[in-house]
Amino acid sequence: MKRCILLFVTLVAALFSSSALADKFPVGFKNNGLNGPLRPVTKGGVTTFQIFDRKCSSVDYGDGRGENDCHNGNVRATLIGPDGKIGESMDYRFDLWVDPSFNYPGFFNGHAMGFLPGGLDSRLRIASWEGPFIHNFLYMLKVDATKGVTFLGNECQSPARFGSWVAFSMKVRWAADRTGWIRVTCDDKLIYSADNVPTNQAPHCYITNQCEPGVAKNPKWFTFCVGPVMAGFGPEWEKYGLTSQFTAIQPEGITIKMRNLSAKKGVKP
Repeated sequence: MKRCILLFVTLVAALFSSSALADKFPVGFKNNGLNGPLRPVTKGGVTTFQIFDRKCSSVDYGDGRGENDCHNGNVRATLIGPDGKIGESMDYRFDLWVDPSFNYPGFFNGHAMGFLPGGLDSRLRIASWEGPFIHNFLYMLKVDATKGVTFLGNECQSPARFGSWVAFSMKVRWAADRTGWIRVTCDDKLIYSADNVPTNQAPHCYITNQCEPGVAKNPKWFTFCVGPVMAGFGPEWEKYGLTSQFTAIQPEGITIKMRNLSAKKGVKP
C-alpha cells in the first residue's frame, strides 16, 4: 500500500514538474479555443506557434453558420489579446521571428488586384485586428516566402531576414470617423501611416481578406489575435480544381515565435 502511495505521489510530482516547464501566456493573452491540436507554448518569455498540414479544429465557430476550420480548410495556432474600443488609442507590440526554412510562396489573388502589386497575396496571416461581425477583419500582418512579412502590402521584414527578430508596432486610434489615425513600424521604421480616417473600416476590403465590399459594418470594439492562421479555400474547393479545401503546408510545419507581446492604451501618434 505504501509503495502504491509513493508511486502515485511520484507520478503527480512528475506531471506537475513537466507542466511547470511551460510558462503562462503573456499577460492579457489567452489561448484561442478554435486552435488546432497544437496550442501555442510560452517558455522563457518566448511564445512558439506551430501549424501543420491539415491539423485543424472541428470546433464550431458559434456564429450560426454551422462552420468550423476543418470544414473551411483553415489551420491555426493563435492567442487572443486585449480588446480595443472606439475612442481608444492603442499601441500593439511584439517581436517576431519567422523560421528561415519557411517556404510558402503566396498566391495570385484576383481579388487583391488594385490593392497589392500584381495581385500577389498570402493566405497566411500572423496577426489580425477584427471587429465582432462575420467577415469583419480590419488589418492583417501577413507573411510569405516571396515578399516576406507585410502589412497592407508594405514590407516589414524581407525573406532574406527570416531567422532574425523584427520589432513590430501598430499604434492606432480606433474611430468611426475622421478622428482616426494609424502608424505601423518595424524596427522603428515607419512602413504605413494614415490620418483622418475611420480606422474601424478595412482599407483593403476584399473577400479573401475576410471583408465584404459594400456591406455596411460599424464595429465598436476590436479583437487582437497573434499567431499563424493558414486560410483554406472553403467548401467550394472542387469548383476551383483543387484536391482539398486546405492550402498546403510544408511537411515539417510552419514555426513562428513572438516575445514582448503587449497592447497598451493611451498612446499618441
